[in-house]
Formats: sequence, structure tokens, C-alpha cells
Amino acid sequence: MLKAIFLDMDETLCATSVADKQALATLKHYVQSQFPTLNADVFCQRYIAGIYKQLNSEFPQLVVLLDNELLFRQTLVQTLFTQQQITLSFEQAVAIQAAFDDGRMAGFDFFPEVKAMLATLRQQYKLVVITNGPIFSQYPKLAATAMDQHVDHIIIGGEEAEEKPAFSIFKKALDLVGCEPSEALHMGDSLAADIAGANGAGIASVWIDTGKESDHDKLSQITPSYIVMQPQQLLNVITQHFA
Repeated sequence: MLKAIFLDMDETLCATSVADKQALATLKHYVQSQFPTLNADVFCQRYIAGIYKQLNSEFPQLVVLLDNELLFRQTLVQTLFTQQQITLSFEQAVAIQAAFDDGRMAGFDFFPEVKAMLATLRQQYKLVVITNGPIFSQYPKLAATAMDQHVDHIIIGGEEAEEKPAFSIFKKALDLVGCEPSEALHMGDSLAADIAGANGAGIASVWIDTGKESDHDKLSQITPSYIVMQPQQLLNVITQHFA
């Protein structure tokens, strides 16, 4: 019997990539207006790679700041400006980071039909959001969507000893709702974090296929119980799961 549904947030319930595009447009406009000699396109491309930790090997001096995500991002801004031979004060870096954050939160929201789906699911099941990421970035997203009004529990990886795919974070979700692994489903867009984690915990997994070729290459190693193209298709999966 299904008792609980666990859900990833970014690119599962919420259109994070859409918000990122809006934030980058805001960021580009801001830095172009303030620093006309800056190659804004290169800066924005490198900045978004940096905040997703894709430049850690290039900037090991920034990795030591990861316990403070805001300081990490502000220092990343300064570092990327320095690469373009532009000296930037810390106060200016703070303003640039704020421009990105403001633009991102202005565009952060649920995918269409997701709120209605959550309301339907909550009539029968306990809902738990399990999201990786630092408190700095995840708290504003949760606030922007009033997530606590739509689900029963929220677990933020940045507050835990381990993030997905660690067993411990799924065990915490199971304990919160008082159910066994066989009584839960977990849906997410990341094969490595969501699907591998759920599979490892003995929880049926629902993968949202976002169409990335790199993800499809991993399917031979990480196999979801179900595959959907849109989050609201979870309702059909539940019917199939019971059958």
C-alpha cells in the first residue's frame, strides 16, 4: 500500500532552469550597465557554471568557502572579474550577486499543474520534498513557492550530514512519515541523486526525463522504476504502481 510520496524540488516540481535564464538576463543587463568593458556573456556563462560547482577544480581557493554559500558566490564574482582584468570591490560583488538572486526569485515557480497535483496527492498520501543544495539557495525557493503549504515535510540536503543519493536522507524521510520503503515512491530528475538514491533505499523511483543525452547514457547503470516526461504524470504512475 502506498503511503508516502517523496519529491525533488528543482526541475521536478519547480522550473529552476527557467528562473536561472531570467536571473542571467537580469545579471547580464546589470553588469553591462555598470561595467561596459566587461565581456558580459563570458562572465554570465562562467558564473552559472561556478555556482553549480563546475569550476571547483579551476578555483580551489574558492572551495574552502563552500560552508558559506553567499560568500562563495560573491568571491566567485570577484574572481571572474579579475580574469577579465577588472578590479571589483567586495561591495560591488555583493550588488552583482544580489541582482542575480533578485532576478532568480522573481521567476521561480512551480511547473504548470504541479500545485493542483500536490493538492490531489495530499488527500491520500504524505508528501515530503527532499532537495539537495545549500540553505542559502534553497530557503528562498521554498519561500517563493510557499512549499510548506503544499507538502507535509521538507528536507534540505544542506542541513543534513549527507545529501541525496545517501541512504540516510531517504531514511529520514521514511521516519518522518512512518512508512516502509515499499510504501513510498520518490520522483526526481537526477538519475545520480534521485533515482540511484531511491533505488538504494528500496523505494520505487520515478525519473523525469528532461531529454539530456548525458542522462540517457546513464540509464544502463541506473534504472528507474518508472519514467515520465512531466511531473504531473506521476498521477498515472501511481495508478500503474497499484496495478
